[in-house]
Amino acid sequence: MKVSIVVGGRWHAIELARELHKNGYLHRLITNYPKFKTRSWGVPDDKVVSLPLTLLLNKAIEKVGGAKLVRKSLPTIYQMFASAAVRHLEGSTLVHGWSSCSLPAIEWAKRNNVPFLLERSSAHISYQAKLLEAEYQKFGLSCTEIHPQIVKTELAEYELANQVAVPSYFAERSFIEEGFQKDRLVHNRFGTNLKTFSPGVKQDDVFRVVYAGSLSVRKGIHYLVEGFCSANIPNSELCLIGGATPETAQLIASGDSRVKCIGHIPEPKLAEYYHQSSVFVLPSIEDGFAYVILQAIACGVPLICTTNSGGEDVLRINNASPVKLENSIDEYPGGYIIPPANSEVIASLLTKLANNPELLAQKQQNALAFKSEDLSWEQYALRAVEAYKKLGVRSEELGVRS
Repeated sequence: MKVSIVVGGRWHAIELARELHKNGYLHRLITNYPKFKTRSWGVPDDKVVSLPLTLLLNKAIEKVGGAKLVRKSLPTIYQMFASAAVRHLEGSTLVHGWSSCSLPAIEWAKRNNVPFLLERSSAHISYQAKLLEAEYQKFGLSCTEIHPQIVKTELAEYELANQVAVPSYFAERSFIEEGFQKDRLVHNRFGTNLKTFSPGVKQDDVFRVVYAGSLSVRKGIHYLVEGFCSANIPNSELCLIGGATPETAQLIASGDSRVKCIGHIPEPKLAEYYHQSSVFVLPSIEDGFAYVILQAIACGVPLICTTNSGGEDVLRINNASPVKLENSIDEYPGGYIIPPANSEVIASLLTKLANNPELLAQKQQNALAFKSEDLSWEQYALRAVEAYKKLGVRSEELGVRS
């Protein structure tokens, strides 16, 4: 099996490529990153096709016109990369491509009877658009996160790909709700870097709530800020780690001095924040599977996550069944799954944990009990290989070689 990866960005494609190479399956990584970067991430030069023009173009557009102009330009940038990438697929016996930049590669695969697995790391794009548009409207804002041309491209990719890989129960449900066939979905949760993210020792008695991700409508941070402040827990603070967006000031306006905007920080420093946290909260409106969830649990931090975040996949790793609580809360040994857009539920759970040190300690102990091998990128890649093999068998039955 010779697997080629097509990805116009980093995502988790680098981790997948590295692990596929270790196991002898990687044919090519076709990316817009330069080889000195992919080399530093553990993928050898002879396995990389570097097409950096679109990466440089993206940076130039951002410098001239900011994020708004970048979003307007994304369909053109993706198409440029996709058109260049398709020229380097010769010799592949299976292609794993990222959505939005894979349509020419899928068409090549169909012409050459090669199975194609499409990676969609978020919810179905139509479902995602509806969720985000509704949330932005609550603030009187226009949702510009998803360009209509990208929606059109992705829908065509979904239709033509042999199967679509999704990382979470939430993403899987979104595809099914949009009428996609369940037997064409591959459910494979992500992994994390266990060398960087591992348990540490908390150094103080502050009830510290940590969030990591962009400070955006999509991530639902306004509900976290409101919930944290209304809980009004003594000796507490909320650390918001991540880059600001144009709407950030509006989203955190209800916060007080206990709400700390930390900004973007590198992963080793992020692990230090996890070590000093009491609980990790991800209040996402839409998140296919947030990498930060696995990072936090790998550091032994209990979770409070919405149903729309991928947190359910993590808390169910040990085959745990939830205890159904009021207000549609599912309690697991390592944390809680809550409905999105509900600051009152966040406030109630933070209060419950802060007022019950024994419960908090038990949740933290349960978070530490997750087997590290279940959280790794190595296991993610092995599950991907199994999916490739099944896709190859299925494709042979349909007359497609693998």
